[in-house]
Amino acid sequence: MTAMHADSAMLRAPKTERAQPQKGSTLVEFALVLPLFLVILFGMITFSVALHNKTVLTIAAREGARAGAVFVPDRTQADIINSARAAAEQVLQDNLISFGPDMDPSVAVSISDDILTVTTNVDNYTGIYIFSGIIPDISAETSMKIE
Repeated sequence: MTAMHADSAMLRAPKTERAQPQKGSTLVEFALVLPLFLVILFGMITFSVALHNKTVLTIAAREGARAGAVFVPDRTQADIINSARAAAEQVLQDNLISFGPDMDPSVAVSISDDILTVTTNVDNYTGIYIFSGIIPDISAETSMKIE
């Protein structure tokens, strides 16, 4: 029983005279594709973080509205507003992702006809480098009836 082994020299492609000038083409193609790849990558990261921050703003508005709408005996309207604002600000402080110091979240609370409305907002959302001005501001609003 003899095993047949293919000669590795026969399996190689023959060298041609055209193969020598193509050695640097991979590097040139990489240099051309890399900036486009990085723009797409950083764009995906920026918009993903913006979507996360929009979700955090929505959760903060709901949390603030729930904290203010829950029944507590002998509570004034100012106490309701303060508890709603404090709960929303705590969620924002713990969960927002920022790429710079310019992102300033704000919470607005209002009461009208036993309906508590909490609005959370981020002005001047900053993204990564070239994407910093694309998303101007993000906001969310929640309304609940005061129990």
